[in-house]
Amino acid sequence: MPMGRARLQEELLATGCPEQIVLATVRAMYRKVSEQDLAMKVVTTAGRISSTQTLSRIARLLNQRGFDEETIETVMGPLMREDI
Repeated sequence: MPMGRARLQEELLATGCPEQIVLATVRAMYRKVSEQDLAMKVVTTAGRISSTQTLSRIARLLNQRGFDEETIETVMGPLMREDI
């Protein structure tokens, strides 16, 4: 499952890789890939949105996957405006 910048950075640092290499790698990765597109893949994978509770679950999932608040708000905004 796709992950956000913060989660990727955290996981790479946990391997013992030097911080400078991790930061350079993450920067290069997200230069090529839209974090918002990755977040939308997480939402799509989560399945049909049928309630406010489901919206909250998806927002928590995105946060756990390391997406920042701005990305989560951008992705969740249209979903929250849809009739549930």
